[in-house]
Amino acid sequence: MKKKLLTDKAKEIIAELSSNYGDKPLIHPTKNSWSIADLFIRQWLNNMSDGFDMVRVKEMYRMLCDNKHALIDNNLVSRDAQNNSGFPLWEDYDFDKFNE
Repeated sequence: MKKKLLTDKAKEIIAELSSNYGDKPLIHPTKNSWSIADLFIRQWLNNMSDGFDMVRVKEMYRMLCDNKHALIDNNLVSRDAQNNSGFPLWEDYDFDKFNE
């Protein structure tokens, strides 16, 4: 199966997230790992603050919400996510419902 190439917008999003993250990011989510977009969204929805080597989390969350369709179209975000205790954070890509 041929892998879909990332759009320029997706590359911009990844670059912006990477510049605010102190670790090596995973671009696409997998069954067992969160993508860099997932990590920023989870950090904001869980803690509403910077942390875990992520800075400017609020700004990154807003940027991700504004670019939701690019994230989905480029497989950069998980369909569903939960926190480490199993509490659902979003379902069916509905992570932007808390965007101010």
